[in-house]
Amino acid sequence: MIHLSSSRKAIRLPAAPLACVIGDISMVRALGCRGIPVAIATATPDASIVHSRYCRAVAKIADVVDDPAGAVAQLIAWARAQPTPPVLFYQGDHDLLALSRRREAIAPFAHVLLPPADLVEACVDKARFHALAERHALPVPLTRILPRGAGCRAALAAWRHFPCVLKPALRTHWFRSNLLQRAGADSSKALLIRDRAELERLQPLIDEHGTDLVLQALVAGGEERIVSYHAYVRPGGQVVGEFTGRKLRTAPRRHGVSTYVEITDDPVLVRIGRDIVDRLRFHGVLKMDFKVEERTGRLHLFEINPRFNLWHHPATIAGVPLPELVYRDCLEPGSARLVRRVRAGVRWLSARADRRALQHDPDGGDVSQLRWLWQFATATINEDFRLHDPLPALTELYGTVRRRLRRAFTPPTPSRAFP
Repeated sequence: MIHLSSSRKAIRLPAAPLACVIGDISMVRALGCRGIPVAIATATPDASIVHSRYCRAVAKIADVVDDPAGAVAQLIAWARAQPTPPVLFYQGDHDLLALSRRREAIAPFAHVLLPPADLVEACVDKARFHALAERHALPVPLTRILPRGAGCRAALAAWRHFPCVLKPALRTHWFRSNLLQRAGADSSKALLIRDRAELERLQPLIDEHGTDLVLQALVAGGEERIVSYHAYVRPGGQVVGEFTGRKLRTAPRRHGVSTYVEITDDPVLVRIGRDIVDRLRFHGVLKMDFKVEERTGRLHLFEINPRFNLWHHPATIAGVPLPELVYRDCLEPGSARLVRRVRAGVRWLSARADRRALQHDPDGGDVSQLRWLWQFATATINEDFRLHDPLPALTELYGTVRRRLRRAFTPPTPSRAFP
């Protein structure tokens, strides 16, 4: 049995299995700050993340988005070479799908906590999730699936609810899609559609998009009204650890990715989250995103993400270390002790993305320079500038300076004159 200290001191036994992260620095630090040795599986072994003080090894794998089968095969080969089977952690939808669809091949060589395969597929695919929500009477907003092909235009013509949001059934390649980029929202998880005329203008791009799409009635209110329930659930329904949170800001400000979040302790949200876990007979790690409607205060469920995420770093600091609990149970089933209390008020900030979004967003004027500096100074975790783990940030800074100097001192290419 591997004994982990309850403090942040390193694991005493040098042969402790590696926690192999397919993800970002937030997960590396969530594990590393608990004394768990971390390996990083990546297609770019010179990335800044590998310079973290917590990184003990690097597993070079193919890009999981472009070559999921190849990436998993390389991950298995790396795991077979380890003295003890590692524990795998995944953060993206594509990472989750790649591991879930090859779970039998992975099992002899690595530990990996995965929800039931059918729930993985249903939660990742928004079209399947809508069907799942209908079967289990989950509190989702009014939704219409836009299937690829002939049925798409008929579904669009029947839609009567504006404003609404348009989002992909599968997020793979969404951020590189013509639909998103030509709509002028290249980092948004969804598009705001104000009226039918705007929807019809997007029709050609919708027709050529590579996946099914989803139309959903807009729930009134800003992104700061989005709250979430997080849990690690054992088979049989035992909740090992849980916490709640709320978004404070995203980039961009509407339908963006989280840049400023806070850990909360919301008993109403916990009750609703547990009820949904029971209805689905879910086990594994999950995050449920809800939005509190501005007028009624009603909670609407947007999605269930059955994977690890950036929230696990601030939650670990707040006393609910879900990745560590999973690590313990993977090495010795049932060994993780239940965690019931979270320290509310821990705030996490991605300063560069947050500041850049405010500078380029016309709605960012409600946050003054002085107020933002106060938020920057008082955030419990500034993921971009961790004094206890400075090398990833310094590596990125060095790369930025080097690129700018190269551009500044590279002579411009002379234009060719044509007769």
